[in-house]
Amino acid sequence: MNAPSRSRLPKLSAILAFETAARTGSLARAADSLALTAAAVSQQIRQLEQHLGIQLFTRAKSGVTLTEQGADYLAYVQEAFETLRVAQQHVDRQRGQETLTVFALPALASKWLNPAIGDWLAHHPQVDIRLHATHAAVDFAASAADFALCFGDQDYPLLEKVRLFQDCVQPVCSPQRQAAGDWARQPLIHVDWGKESQFLPGWHEWFSAAGLPLPQRRGLTYNLTSLAIDAAVAGQGILLGQQRLIQRELANGTLVPLAEPVLPLSKPYYVAFPQRTLDKPKAAEFLAWLQNLAPPDIDRLSI
Repeated sequence: MNAPSRSRLPKLSAILAFETAARTGSLARAADSLALTAAAVSQQIRQLEQHLGIQLFTRAKSGVTLTEQGADYLAYVQEAFETLRVAQQHVDRQRGQETLTVFALPALASKWLNPAIGDWLAHHPQVDIRLHATHAAVDFAASAADFALCFGDQDYPLLEKVRLFQDCVQPVCSPQRQAAGDWARQPLIHVDWGKESQFLPGWHEWFSAAGLPLPQRRGLTYNLTSLAIDAAVAGQGILLGQQRLIQRELANGTLVPLAEPVLPLSKPYYVAFPQRTLDKPKAAEFLAWLQNLAPPDIDRLSI
């Protein structure tokens, strides 16, 4: 029997756009997950509909809804993605190599996980770690992701979740800024977490907790925590630093704590994963290593 012509198969990118939009119910959320624009996702889905000759979605301002034919097609697509994952695991076992794919928030990846990952690799040379830094919610159904390190657990209601740690923030700065004195008059460094900012104490909350008026002065605002940390190390101003994310800087003296109070983040960090991840031989061991990497919560930095 002749193999089916590949020319009749739709593009994988279009199928992925369809599956992500179907699961999230929104072209915008699908675009965020795939690091594309909503227009690009919409175009790929329309191309897929033209290729198949059916309408997959009904579209409205509130989002997209699967048609009956779209729901039928989605079931086959998700089954195919699962088959591909199983095939990859089979190949990995045959070559005696295992791959664990970890997604994490950029600052958590660069400041907390990456400095320690060498210890894991030294003791597990047969395991490949693929570390992806992203702010977007991870699409476990359409990617090779095994774990997602996330702030809070609201993005993964149907997955397994293990609490890692509850972080806190406190003013920190470079030794040069500290030596300059009168730090309350120095520039403030802000971090804009977008919709998550409501869960991260900022300078307004800190000055209120300290019983002090919020100073009206210039400052710097970053959308990446790692950039804000680097700016504080460079002496650009005073940062409300997350303790877990500035461990190296505190240890090597490039950042020093300034004053209390210490404010906790309103949500812990978690690691989320589908149950299938634990089918991989070393996945449970890696999960335990992550938990051990996160020591007990603390409520202050030494001043």
